[in-house]
Parts: sequence; structure tokens; C-alpha cells
Amino acid sequence: MSACETSELERAAVATWPATTVVRQDGWLLRHCDRLRRRRSNSALPLGSSADPDAAIEVVERFYAERSSPPAVQVSPWEEHSELDSLLAERGYRADAPTVIMRTDREALLHSCPPQDFEVLLDPSPGSRWLDAVAAVGGRPEPGLDRAPAPVAFATAVHAENPVGVGMFAVSDDWCGLYGMHTAPEWRRRGVAASLIRAGVGWASAERVFLQVETANAVARSRYESLGFTRAHTYHYRIQ
Repeated sequence: MSACETSELERAAVATWPATTVVRQDGWLLRHCDRLRRRRSNSALPLGSSADPDAAIEVVERFYAERSSPPAVQVSPWEEHSELDSLLAERGYRADAPTVIMRTDREALLHSCPPQDFEVLLDPSPGSRWLDAVAAVGGRPEPGLDRAPAPVAFATAVHAENPVGVGMFAVSDDWCGLYGMHTAPEWRRRGVAASLIRAGVGWASAERVFLQVETANAVARSRYESLGFTRAHTYHYRIQ
């Protein structure tokens, strides 16, 4: 990927995930959320390099201290912020949740996801139907996702009127982000994820698609690679 496309993808990832407080300050995007405890809603994202990295990190520490939260930095893309990563490590920040961002094109993805025998229901908000489906397939319901900015769709794959998989699809510019993909254990490797993706990406009409998967989840990464996703860049968090 070019540096320009990497920057576009980063902006889309920020725009498609909710946080109650988002502040641009001194080269950071500072995010905090009192409803969603996910790291990406409660971490600082570097927007560029700093002439005084130590002073920049102190900006992060003050921001989260004011909110009684541990300072956390999403070092993304890691390939562009390795010096920041080293400095955070020297200051005692532990590394957490190494993640790969993967991307593909819409048409190639739809070709890789042929129609399956699952009905997919799309809701514009995470109402009780979707939250109940998340719990039914073994996921973790998060009501705070009602803050996800539109356009967004909450998808439920159904077989014989029973939920078998869920996902969330959010659009920013020409990117569609896939989040919260989860399939009931007894329905894995039976086309549920492909059905969800086909419905969600078809709804979105964005030409480019991305997702984020933790590096340790080799099974999921392999599955997404089989659908045509390739590595865009990596990141991890540094938490004090």
C-alpha cells in the first residue's frame, strides 16, 4: 500500500469506530469512551512525528489522568512509529494486542463470497434483536455501539429462525470496515462469515474493505486471506 492509502485507511478506521470524546491536540488524536471499554475507543493515536516526543507523551498522560484512565497509545501504523514505540517501552509502557489491518477490494470480495443458504438481517442500530443474537452466538453484546456513526449496519445471519453469526459494517468515504464478526461455534466453516460479509459489503457499496484481527488469531487471519484479504499494516497498543 502507498503511504497515501495507508493514511486514508487509518482515517477510515478512526471514523467508523465510536468514542464519546475525540480531541486533536499536539500531534495526537486523543480518544476516550465512558461506555465502550475497547482499547481503540480509549487510546491516543499519533498523527505524525513530534519534535519533543517526551513532551508529547506527557500530553497523553495528562489527558487520561483527567479521566481516571490508564494512558494508552495505539502505535499505528507501527511501521511508521517504531521510534515512538521504543520510547514508550523505555518509559514502562507494556505492549498489548498486536493487530494486523487487512484490506481487499469490494468486487474481489463479493466474488470470493458466493451466496449461501443463510438469511442475513441488517439493522441500522444495535437494537435488542442484534444484541440478543450476539449473546446467542457466544459474543459479547456492547450497547455502546449505538454511538457508531452512520452509515452503519448491524448484521445477523439466521438459519431456521435462529441466529448463527453476527457482524457490524461501517462506512467512511470509500472504505467499509468489518467489526465484531462472530460465528456460533457449531456453525463455523459452514459459510456463515461469507454470508455476513456478502450482505454487509453489498449494502455498503464502498469500493475498499478493511478489517482488524489480532496477530495471534491465526485461524481468523487464514480465513480472511482465503477470501482475498491481504496485510495492509500492523499496530499494537502501549499501555502504562
